[in-house]
Amino acid sequence: MDQCDISISIVSYNSAHVLLNCLSSIIKGIEKHTFELIVVDNASSDKTCALVRGHFPQVTLLENSLNAGFGRAHNQAFRISRGKLFLVLNPDTVLSPGAVDKIASFMESHADAGAAGCKIWWDDNKNFMFPDIRIHSLITALFQFTPFCRYFPNSAISRWYWKSAYRLWNATEPIEVEGITGGLILLRREAFEEIGMFDENFFLFFEEHDLLKRIKKAGWKIFYLPNAEIQHFFEESVRSAPLDIGKIYRTSALYYYRKHYGLFGYIFMKMLFSLNRIIPFLETYLSKLAVPYKEIHPSDGLINLEWHTDKEANEYLVEISYSPTFADRGGMYVKSRQINFSKDILNRLPNKTGFIKIIPIYTNRIGKAKDFFAIREAS
Repeated sequence: MDQCDISISIVSYNSAHVLLNCLSSIIKGIEKHTFELIVVDNASSDKTCALVRGHFPQVTLLENSLNAGFGRAHNQAFRISRGKLFLVLNPDTVLSPGAVDKIASFMESHADAGAAGCKIWWDDNKNFMFPDIRIHSLITALFQFTPFCRYFPNSAISRWYWKSAYRLWNATEPIEVEGITGGLILLRREAFEEIGMFDENFFLFFEEHDLLKRIKKAGWKIFYLPNAEIQHFFEESVRSAPLDIGKIYRTSALYYYRKHYGLFGYIFMKMLFSLNRIIPFLETYLSKLAVPYKEIHPSDGLINLEWHTDKEANEYLVEISYSPTFADRGGMYVKSRQINFSKDILNRLPNKTGFIKIIPIYTNRIGKAKDFFAIREAS
């Protein structure tokens, strides 16, 4: 079997509404490397398979009779692949021209790179960018699975948790990172084989954290490349799925923490999930601690924000999230004290609601967030 430079693996599940743009961007955007395209369909009930067969005859299509899950399906693609590099790509992404070529060239010239990612934009207008990820640990669990950051966003420990993203948002050269977001991960074949591929006990969620954790443990490095970019339309690939996403997420979290932190990690996560079930009953009391958000409603298709001037600030970091805890968020830097952007970004967020915080940036240091906004359509 002839080898190619890159095998591109896409797992689809009712993805017809996004897959056409994704596959088209791949075919148009890769010029300097040979590649093969593999789509593994997890028993879609829409026209995903017909779309692939009708429009992209060059794609190898694997049709599962049942939903095999994310990692297991990518492993299927890997077993028949022939690329020196293995690209794990979400169907709700659009690649910029040359993006994959740049990442692949970097991997080819850096033998210690086990995985690499790139700049990932959250919205059509390329305002907000995802940061790298902190690999899930017992410490990050406190921020991911409790509302601590909502009530104490400027505490020293909250700011430490968010700090890793700041250097990435300003990066102009490739940098080594702890983890990269799962919209696009380019893997070295040897590294992926060495660690045993994706752990198929994960149906969905946490599999990329587990994968990257094992890659680093095996001695490989993970890099972020700011000169390559894609758009990732935030969970479009699972939003319409007739699945109990919350239950799947909790199951994966418990398995991940049991796997990496033993019985203590499992019990710890059970306690945090139990705490989250209690918190709604305490909202009356906890709301006194919560940060007050200014209510913003889009007008004329735009979201307009203006905040208090900080005379010492050189610029401002604007972060947006679907949650007031800002566990997942996109960000951008601005020089002025006001911005406007399309309200279409709300369509990328669960419940079409966004939360924004404004952080002043001083010379050589990050300030404390001073302005908070909740953005939603007027009811």
